[in-house]
Amino acid sequence: MLRKQERSNDGSQIRFLRLSNWCPSHFWQAIAGLLFGYFVLHPVSMVVFHLLDPRIAGAMTHGMQGDLWAPVFHSFELNMLPMALVFAVIGALITTFYDHHRLTLTVQRDRLAEQAERLKQNNEELARLELANRRTTQFMAHDFKTAIGCVGGFAIELLQKPSLSQDRDVVDALVCIRRQAHRMMGAVTDLLELARAREGGVPQMESISVSGLFEEAVSDFSLPAHAKQIALGKQHRNCPSAWGDPRLLCRVLCNLISNAVKHNGPETHVSLDAQMDESGRQIRFACWDDGTGIPSDVLPSIFTEFTTAGDASGGSTGLGLAFCKSVVEAHNGRIWCESSPHGARFFFTISWEEENHNGQ
Repeated sequence: MLRKQERSNDGSQIRFLRLSNWCPSHFWQAIAGLLFGYFVLHPVSMVVFHLLDPRIAGAMTHGMQGDLWAPVFHSFELNMLPMALVFAVIGALITTFYDHHRLTLTVQRDRLAEQAERLKQNNEELARLELANRRTTQFMAHDFKTAIGCVGGFAIELLQKPSLSQDRDVVDALVCIRRQAHRMMGAVTDLLELARAREGGVPQMESISVSGLFEEAVSDFSLPAHAKQIALGKQHRNCPSAWGDPRLLCRVLCNLISNAVKHNGPETHVSLDAQMDESGRQIRFACWDDGTGIPSDVLPSIFTEFTTAGDASGGSTGLGLAFCKSVVEAHNGRIWCESSPHGARFFFTISWEEENHNGQ
């Protein structure tokens, strides 16, 4: 028996559409087409011939020149049977092809529905696995953070023991342990912050003073060695209140400052400022330095995870700018970087309070 084989996309199922399952539908459609062609198409064609050229109609009806019903009645006479059969076959072919394409479209529609459902299930499974992976990363990072804190703490305790302070080799080793523990703690903290930013939670939005945000960021980064390196511009004083999560945005500014300090010399100066953008709908924050800039081959992927400027000595994990990008995008803003041999400039935008309320 003839049959059609169909394999699903994943190869897990094979369907067989037997011709016997099609035959009843095609048979009755063909019968309906025959009747339609014989009783409708043929009489209508005779009327059309009569209207277009009465002489042709008169020849076919043996000179009957009555009303429009004359060619209709004559179409059922015996001498018109061949033409009637032709129209019947035409009607049968039309209905058969129509039924075949209807069934084909039905099969394709069902197949697309199954594929859409399978794609939905795959997406849900991927989302579940991604969430599980993020949670695993967070748990591991927390465990590492505890262990690293213990290592760094013990190193500090040992450095304070008078009996060990006389051995220069031991002191140097403990200082190295403490420094590396501090670096690893920063890496784990960056990883945790990035995971939280990408967890999908909504930032705790509130009205923020731009001046207050700058002062808090500079205060959080106010190490004695960097006190003279950070300067605030004056344009931010004229900015309206911003609308965002103050904790996350302060961390963004701290990361930008830290990024500028790590990758440049000790004499590098970092400046912060903000102003309304050209559209008047967002506040544009800026952080720039007078250092050596960012290599052109690194610039396109500067906000990608684990991307650094090629200087491992700075202790950068390559996660800080990725965190900044996630936070700014969670605020429906945009972040970008411009670089030259005279320094790098980082910009990001967020909405100001009145614009956000008007949008609501």
